[in-house]
Amino acid sequence: MTDSTLAAVADRYRRPMAMGNAVLDLHPIAMVASICALIVLALASSGWVVPLAVSVLFLIVAFLAGRGRSYLVTILNLWLAVGLILFVLRALLVKGETVLVPLGRLAITAEGIEDGLRFTTAVMAICGGVTLFFAIVAMRRLMLALEGIGVSPRVSYVILASFQAITDLGATARVVLDAQKARGIEAEGNLLVRARAFFPVLAPVFLTAMSATEERAIALDARAFNNPGRHTSLLELKRWSGWDTTLTVVAILIAVAAVIGGVGWL
Repeated sequence: MTDSTLAAVADRYRRPMAMGNAVLDLHPIAMVASICALIVLALASSGWVVPLAVSVLFLIVAFLAGRGRSYLVTILNLWLAVGLILFVLRALLVKGETVLVPLGRLAITAEGIEDGLRFTTAVMAICGGVTLFFAIVAMRRLMLALEGIGVSPRVSYVILASFQAITDLGATARVVLDAQKARGIEAEGNLLVRARAFFPVLAPVFLTAMSATEERAIALDARAFNNPGRHTSLLELKRWSGWDTTLTVVAILIAVAAVIGGVGWL
């Protein structure tokens, strides 16, 4: 490795971590505050227009952050799998005076449709906010931000390791399942066939997870994680900017105004 390459690598770690996108480069705390404020606004509304507008706003933010396609696919699946079922159930089960479609003991009423729209859009606004959070907020950046405001490194590590463990378990399960397919074990077909192929995968997956946990413990010990002194990090976040302050203040004001002035429906 040449001196210029070493200098370039060292210079990369001297600079704050940047994502190369105006939305992604916002401070994680500011982004979390904004998403939470919009969810509160959706929940505090007494109608379905505001929650729907919040969901559309989440979609716009995802596209601005460069995560639009994957976010759109995920949120459409949620609307079809969760939103549609919630709407149908509320429309059928909520009683009302204006009957539109009689179905024996049940009936679709105008009040049921209105309640279904309100309930469904609010729930999907929550789902959209949570999905957007995981799409644009990297967990390691959020943990660095939490440590910057005084959260214990142990707490931040437990949170980060928990989310990372989910990803690692999924990746390990796919690797083991592919290995089973290579050995001729049938893993595709109906639900029963997939279940028979999946359950034998659990043992090696959890054994791998336990081994990885031990390796992490050794690595933490080698890095003096339990040292009571101030911890350092190889990567650093950008400093809190004026945009972050403005976004956070506006988010807090929106949430407070929604709680005080909104009409709760829960």
